[in-house]
Amino acid sequence: MSEIENIALENENFFNLGNDYFSLKGYRCFTGVDVVNLTPGKMRQTLKIQADKQNELHYAFSGSNGLCRTTPMGSVRKENLLSELISLPNDIDSLRCFFEENGFLFPISETEYEEIDIYSLTEIVNHIKATVLLMSEIEEPQRNYEKILYLTLYLLLSEQVSIKLSSMNKAYSTCHHGFIKILEKASSVPAIDGTKEGFESDTYLIKDLVYKSNYALNIEEYQDIISGSSLTHNYPGMSDLRYKDIVYLYRNAPNETPAARITIDFLFHLMKKIGIVNKVSFENGIEFYDKPALEKFDDNLKQALITVAKIVLNEEINSNLSGIVPRFIASKMEPSWKASNLLSAMYFSIFYMRPGSEIYRECANPACNNHFLVKTSNGRKRYCCPSCRNATAQRNHRKKIKKMSVK
Repeated sequence: MSEIENIALENENFFNLGNDYFSLKGYRCFTGVDVVNLTPGKMRQTLKIQADKQNELHYAFSGSNGLCRTTPMGSVRKENLLSELISLPNDIDSLRCFFEENGFLFPISETEYEEIDIYSLTEIVNHIKATVLLMSEIEEPQRNYEKILYLTLYLLLSEQVSIKLSSMNKAYSTCHHGFIKILEKASSVPAIDGTKEGFESDTYLIKDLVYKSNYALNIEEYQDIISGSSLTHNYPGMSDLRYKDIVYLYRNAPNETPAARITIDFLFHLMKKIGIVNKVSFENGIEFYDKPALEKFDDNLKQALITVAKIVLNEEINSNLSGIVPRFIASKMEPSWKASNLLSAMYFSIFYMRPGSEIYRECANPACNNHFLVKTSNGRKRYCCPSCRNATAQRNHRKKIKKMSVK
């Protein structure tokens, strides 16, 4: 290869797929935190960050080690950066340490500090965490449906956030799911004429994908929800605008795509049967308007939830692979991939996960935040290391002794 070709390739970020391996180049960074007082009692935190061009970083991926930090020659310095990222506590100091050591998710200036809204940054990291944890939980031998529900609704319903730095060609935004686009335009969907049904019955019959039959939607309740009048029916969250739009779409959007329709049907039954969702966050889970009737989460809802979760995962991962572009290097006669940033590399490593055979599992030691790779078939391995298993056993033994002494 000529010197010109070498220089040209050094200025690109390529994933080399030879031998199940690809690589990326980046830099350590300097960080700081600024606190801006917006109004009395209300503050906004910003992360100040700058690339450290004196400390170049190299990353590589292989099926056995995940996305790693390496030497320039490819020797592993730190394995599985994805595991480290999803194991981080949700605080800015932990994120700062990760970025200072492993580089930032996007290209940043090497001449001046750039400012990033900490809330937006945390949400972007939480989307990575939720994506990996949801993929893993779906493949667990014993599924935790409450956890799957919260992770799915977080990815689907959380507010879209964006980051734009001077060194980025365009802003990065979290996934804007297809269902949300439909929900935003619900008011423009024509209402189905229900005059004939109203004369003949007290209900609208809706072809339903969750229960595989026609669902009888009470006309008076529907009208109360859509009008916001609550003349006959009134329950916590009934006036929620998102619930109103979901009920409207459930009645009036029968010809949406199967993916959109199963999502609409599932959310309708979730909120009608279990409880109306007020808000959902990665840290606090789902907040319902009233105590949810989780005991009514039946097999039909569970099956529909898995379908919706997979739709959400499909959109979440694919939307974040846009920074990956295939290339062919004729000088090496090898296929490669160009990555625009470390975030794309993270999602590319998620793309290469094998959830049918290998998943991330949270360590069962309450004092440990680690998530570790484990075979899907190994339902018994609950600790990331022998130390955590022994620490938990000792803690449980002390609790048992204390309980016996009280008696």
